[in-house]
Amino acid sequence: MRPTQKVAVCFATVALLASTAACGGSDSAETTDGDNSEADGPGSSSSAFEAVSAAAETTQEVTSANFEATMSSPEEAGGNLEMSGAMSWDPELAMDLTMTGEALAMSPGMGGETSVLWVDDVMYLDMGEEFAAEFDGRNWMAMDLMSIAEETGDPAVADSMSFGLDSTNQDPAQQLALLLQAPEIELVGEETLDGVETTHYRGTISVEDALERNGADDLLTDEERQQLTDVMEAQGIDSYHLEVWVDGDDYPVQINQSFDSAAGPVEYEVRYSDYGAEVTAEAPPSGAVVDFMEILEEFQAGMGAGAGQG
Repeated sequence: MRPTQKVAVCFATVALLASTAACGGSDSAETTDGDNSEADGPGSSSSAFEAVSAAAETTQEVTSANFEATMSSPEEAGGNLEMSGAMSWDPELAMDLTMTGEALAMSPGMGGETSVLWVDDVMYLDMGEEFAAEFDGRNWMAMDLMSIAEETGDPAVADSMSFGLDSTNQDPAQQLALLLQAPEIELVGEETLDGVETTHYRGTISVEDALERNGADDLLTDEERQQLTDVMEAQGIDSYHLEVWVDGDDYPVQINQSFDSAAGPVEYEVRYSDYGAEVTAEAPPSGAVVDFMEILEEFQAGMGAGAGQG
């Protein structure tokens, strides 16, 4: 694979992963609509706020879970994506997952599927045998997204590359805290997801809503709030539509997000299970890893040589 092809594959994969903060609809759900007519009754906005607050506080007590996620986005933002694996988000984000998607098909060695590890703020992707043949047998590519963004000198790149892969966006308790920023939280009704009885809530959060404190001060810090609004503005997002399904133990079973970005509409659906699951994500052996910056430098050198010849 030529240097330009390598870099194209890498950037496509980054864009695909970086856009993981959207949402979609639910499947296999039996629904009973909630009654939202009573001002202070079980279907009222205030009761829904209290229920989501309780779920956020309960979920704060756990730090890991297994998950399955699907994403739908425009082709330029990475296309469709499916992920499954385990992650922990405290004291820092760690993930061990398998990913399949349209962008991965750009690399023949991957076959549309790859293993991904997220350890110590670095993302490692198994790029396959053909990639390894180009890099002395090293099949894992390391991507320090913040270093890559700093190299580009564009803060918006840093936002887009990290969005969806930091602890704020992966921690389900903070996802619930995000819903608590909505001016109104609606009780949709009781639903069954894969045999689990749940209660479905939804709301919409604008940039202005995210900047305001709305009773969730202990769950969303000023830094997290500012990070959220910076990303929304950098990606041209006016608002999020957020939906959550909470079980009888006050744990989120499913969280969906959707928004319109500068690239087009994005939808993301994640289902959680086995809260407290053990996560054993470890960085690959150094001898099996090639840094993305090495590929970028090779690309830049090749471009410079080509310009000299012209």
